[in-house]
Amino acid sequence: MSMKLLSLKESFLSKQAQLEIARTTLKSEFFGIDKAIDELINNTRSWYVLNGYQNRPLVVNLWGLTGVGKTSLITRLAELLSYRDRLFKFDLGDKNGNNSFRDNINDVCEKDENEPIIIVLDEFQHCRTLKGPMRTEVDSDANRKVWELIDSGKIDYFNWYHGLSRLSDYVKKLKYFIENGVTVKNGLVVKGWTQYYAEFNEDDAFSVPSNKAEKHFIDTCYYDKIMEYAGAHYNFTLESELKAYLFTLNGEESVDFLIDVIRIASRPQVKNFSKALIFIIGNLDEAYDMSANLSADIDADTFYESSLKITLSQIKRALTARFRNEQIARLGNIHIIYPALNKKAYKNIIQHELEKVKKQTREDLDLELEFEGSVRQLIYKEGVFPTQGVRPLLTTINYLIKTNLPVYFSEILIHNLQVNRLRFVVADKQLICFYSDKNDEVHEKAVYIETPLEDIRVSKKDDMQAITAVHESGHAILSAILLQVVPEHVFSVTTETEASGFVYSKFPWKYVSKKEIVNRVAMFLGGYVAETLVFGEDYVTAGSSSDIQKATSFLSSMYKENGMGESPIFYDLNPNINEYYHDFRKVELQIESVLKQGQELAKTTLMKEMTLLLKVSDYLSDHSSLEKDVLQQMIKEYKVSKVEFLENGDFLYYRNQLKKTLSKRAMSSTLFERVSMNYNNKNE
Repeated sequence: MSMKLLSLKESFLSKQAQLEIARTTLKSEFFGIDKAIDELINNTRSWYVLNGYQNRPLVVNLWGLTGVGKTSLITRLAELLSYRDRLFKFDLGDKNGNNSFRDNINDVCEKDENEPIIIVLDEFQHCRTLKGPMRTEVDSDANRKVWELIDSGKIDYFNWYHGLSRLSDYVKKLKYFIENGVTVKNGLVVKGWTQYYAEFNEDDAFSVPSNKAEKHFIDTCYYDKIMEYAGAHYNFTLESELKAYLFTLNGEESVDFLIDVIRIASRPQVKNFSKALIFIIGNLDEAYDMSANLSADIDADTFYESSLKITLSQIKRALTARFRNEQIARLGNIHIIYPALNKKAYKNIIQHELEKVKKQTREDLDLELEFEGSVRQLIYKEGVFPTQGVRPLLTTINYLIKTNLPVYFSEILIHNLQVNRLRFVVADKQLICFYSDKNDEVHEKAVYIETPLEDIRVSKKDDMQAITAVHESGHAILSAILLQVVPEHVFSVTTETEASGFVYSKFPWKYVSKKEIVNRVAMFLGGYVAETLVFGEDYVTAGSSSDIQKATSFLSSMYKENGMGESPIFYDLNPNINEYYHDFRKVELQIESVLKQGQELAKTTLMKEMTLLLKVSDYLSDHSSLEKDVLQQMIKEYKVSKVEFLENGDFLYYRNQLKKTLSKRAMSSTLFERVSMNYNNKNE
């Protein structure tokens, strides 16, 4: 075994062990991101264990929805690795504030360059250098130096030394004396001392020369500043070395020396942080397309499954909307893609936070708390907005539980209760506490609680819900019958302010074919058509604008951009772009025609499935929502059309068709060869 490696044994193995302890600890404190934690530990191992091998910063990117634990995970990792005092966090969304890069980079530059540090560049999406669909350059970039740091670890640093301007004024005085008869030899004033001394003695801005007896030209009170500003440049370690050097200079040389000191102190220093670990943290809406959906009604698992499909290529493509290609290259290839938190993760977070409350109460008050399932269930329903992460959930725990605890604790004091256990349940908009001494419940206290989301979700059973029920049923049934996809959720009452209800479907294929265009348009218009059929033409409501907009926009995209119309032409609204086609009359007539076809298809399909439409609508008029399994059962029971629902979209047509075509081609070729051989044999 190498003796050098053996000498590193203790440090090497202890650091490896520390990383594994950090991995285990992080997984016990952060939920739903085990894979991200594994990637984090694995990708930082070389920096932590073999930092000497590193000749440029290690850049690790973390992308995800807001509130999933990106920044807090890195902060906790730094604590576990004893790097808390070497952790520097910058908010790149804050251009000039307390946490901005420009105003706080000095803190980093004051650290020893040879020591490894951790730099966190948070809210990195705001550091964009491009904007708009044309990817135009951002006019001014306050974080320009960030890219230098990421690329090489080197950054120009201006150290604004305290006292530098005072030294500059002092040099002007010395220069004046030299020009007006003061003579200096070997650092000492040999002529004009009286004039020199009198000048400084009368000027309050400067101290009286402390070296009056020795008649130094450069006062010793400036030695510490000279050492601070330029000692390293001149290889001075001790002030005695500086003094010895000054005693070799005459007046002009002394002034020139001080001017050089000021120049050295005024120029930027190149700080090299090639040993740093740099974390790029941000939210990329361009990759996480669900980020704009703020619904509290959609199952967290739905967004979680969607987020698992985000790839490195998608992340890099999303970055091109904000950064130049060469900047994206500087970010490297270590991109940790956070998933959206799933239902299990949120439930674990709730349990973890309640356990912390229980522990704190046990330690401070010697009381045991117990939270029953109804409490955890209400916290989930009120606190989980799947695309907004942990923060709304934590505030919900605070206003439902923590703010009410003083009331329950005061009850013990008011009634002088001899209890040691408090059990909490939720019933009828009340948080009820049962007080127990050992196993006997001796008292109870109920507190009214606000449940804004649950209040909205309550089935209203009014005209508005009936309209919404019919409308959303139309969409849902056409999704199932025409596209063979049963929606995951159908809502006739929702927490969203911009919609009375909605249908959420997950299509198992990743493309749009020409064959399905009319079917999709029919699905978009299904709500409008369903209202017409059930309520009559005169009672259709003005709630279909977004559906009509989606149908029109979808067809415009298909026919104007994707060449799915009668001719494969790309149309562009900008008449100044000459390489594209601009005459929209023909294609817009086609769009209008297909909209009518879609509307007619929706009408004939829903008329055929009228029993199913009415059954689903009736259910949704009494219930706030309908889940996939119940809806699927209703469709199977009442549908007229023959349809098989699709769950896997990977092998619907194209691969099989390719293989079939290839097989036919091979058979035709073989048959042709046989016919040719027979023909040739006959002629012979």
